[in-house]
Amino acid sequence: MKAKSIAEVLLVFILMKLFSIWLDSILVNADVDPGWRTFFFGLQAIIIPVAIIGFSGRKWSTYGLSLKDSKSQIHYGFAGAMIMMILGLGFGFLKSRGISTSGRTGSIVMSLIAIIMIALFVFIFRGNKKNYKTEKKLKIRLIYQLSILLIMIGSPIVAALIKGNNVPGIIAWDLYFLIMVGFGEELKFRGYFQSRINEGYGRPWNLFGISFGPGLLIVSLLFGLSHIIQFGVFNPFLGQYDINPWMGLQAFFGGFFYGLIREKSDSIVSSGIAHGVPNAFGQVLSMALR
Repeated sequence: MKAKSIAEVLLVFILMKLFSIWLDSILVNADVDPGWRTFFFGLQAIIIPVAIIGFSGRKWSTYGLSLKDSKSQIHYGFAGAMIMMILGLGFGFLKSRGISTSGRTGSIVMSLIAIIMIALFVFIFRGNKKNYKTEKKLKIRLIYQLSILLIMIGSPIVAALIKGNNVPGIIAWDLYFLIMVGFGEELKFRGYFQSRINEGYGRPWNLFGISFGPGLLIVSLLFGLSHIIQFGVFNPFLGQYDINPWMGLQAFFGGFFYGLIREKSDSIVSSGIAHGVPNAFGQVLSMALR
């Protein structure tokens, strides 16, 4: 039954949310450092989907976990990461004006920027054009794209070394945003959730050459919901009941952007690059420069 895929995703989403809330309350009561609490939150988001996919005997490639055609995966991920820099500029602009990025005005602005990002990605990769580049040109493209991505990842560490600013801590945060936030969230949402619904409903719709289905919309909604009841501010076990619908709005469009990249590339490697590298570059660089 098609509905079985949605039921499975909703059940796992709810159970994972409850588990993460309970686990964090245990860690808080044990006086565990906030950095380690954040680490364990990200770790469970990776381990649980991997365990479900592995123990159920499903094909890893169906869930976007494959390095087949890695050049194309990196190409889509690189494009997504460069487009994400627009969001970073919007973030910086709002901060310079003293506007909260999580409030109503800031979230509306960030949502509009995300919509522009979606349109830009669709425009760049519209249609199903054949790639006539030679193998040599593809290798050259791969080298410069990987070089730029590595420079972005390494910039916060270099800045910390120059300023003598907590280098081990900056390395840890760099890896956290790259692996836990980027690939971790992509594995959970676009890898497991979106792919599972795609198994049930397929990808019957097409947007300028990008095939997708109900999975993209449903998982974008779940991604938005997860940011409404965010880790660290919503935990009934700790008496925390803060919710922020405006964060959910911008997260929905952000999730849609990452989901489109996953559908275009058939891989979470691409969406993981687009999600993780700009976060590691922007957020950790700002920490290193303080």
